[in-house]
Amino acid sequence: MNISRRRFLRTIPALALLLGGAPAQGEARETIINRFSVAGFQYYQGQTVLPWMRPGETLRLIPEPGNPHDRYAVEIYRGGTKLGYVPRSDNRHISRLLRDGVGLVCRVEDVGAGESPWNAVRVTVSLLQGGPPC
Repeated sequence: MNISRRRFLRTIPALALLLGGAPAQGEARETIINRFSVAGFQYYQGQTVLPWMRPGETLRLIPEPGNPHDRYAVEIYRGGTKLGYVPRSDNRHISRLLRDGVGLVCRVEDVGAGESPWNAVRVTVSLLQGGPPC
């Protein structure tokens, strides 16, 4: 069976949907854009909630443009407990995306209760596609 080029090109969007190329209506897909350990963990209240933290748990990212040390600072919270910050080496694009209203989600990747405070909590930051921002 011969198929015309035009007809073949019209089937590409359908193939993408069939193969999972686009999320379903209202369903969000996450694309990881960063992985890092929480900076400053030892200086905030993270140790108080560390025993209850689990991989996959969602954390809040809050840009702090008024920070006197770094205008791109981004705080990381678990509920009302401040854990620390996005490391300076990774915060510029995350801060800009948050301030622009782009949907990002921060999740606990690993909790190392016996680790040094600098590596106690590793997180991932993902870009949300196709759903409402968290």
